[in-house]
Amino acid sequence: MADGKQTRPPRGALIVIAVGLVATVFASLASTDKPLGAATLEWVEKSPLPDSRVASVPGGGQMQLTEAGIRATEANVSDYTLYRVAAVLTIDAGSAVGHGRLLCTARTPIGTEIAKTPKSRAAYPRSSEELIKQGAPKTSLVDFSSHSAELASVDMADVFGDRYTDVRGIVVEWAPYRANRQTWQLGLPAGKPKAPLRLPFVSIWRTQATPTASMACTVETAAGPATVRTAGSLPG
Repeated sequence: MADGKQTRPPRGALIVIAVGLVATVFASLASTDKPLGAATLEWVEKSPLPDSRVASVPGGGQMQLTEAGIRATEANVSDYTLYRVAAVLTIDAGSAVGHGRLLCTARTPIGTEIAKTPKSRAAYPRSSEELIKQGAPKTSLVDFSSHSAELASVDMADVFGDRYTDVRGIVVEWAPYRANRQTWQLGLPAGKPKAPLRLPFVSIWRTQATPTASMACTVETAAGPATVRTAGSLPG
């Protein structure tokens, strides 16, 4: 210390430190899909939906809806509950579904609203020209007021792996929006699947009533259609 004056770090060093701190903050934000201020909500209620009957695919093969269920959060201060409808469609290996068209639809009662993410509907998978290239989310961030936050993060990891399918050539498109309905339109690749084809579907809804939903999938080929369906609700 000279002449009673404290020495300070050079201005250039302060700039380097500030830039490093900003970079650290941005790296931290980029490492998570959950923004600051979003509430993490737990699924506190759940109810399995019955497996569908096994349907015969025209031309050979079978398909079925399984692993279906409803999971719901606690109600918020406005008495709205957030709930998730999930199901997996399995098409047996060797089924005659090549170049088929697949429609899968989740339906909910009047008065129920599909939840919204910051950019779109809370429905998975998204529209995609190649489903195999679409990464499956571990969580979903939706617009939902809870715990003094306007965004809520809910778990999805129990439904999906790292991606929706290992089969190439599947394309997905959402049907136009309709109240109380979410429809996925899939185009299936040529040929018969060499292994069972598993396709998971999830939609997230909000309601002030008992969480209720149905799920149906129809495959259409030149040989004809086949449909499987399931439905149910949480205990009232």
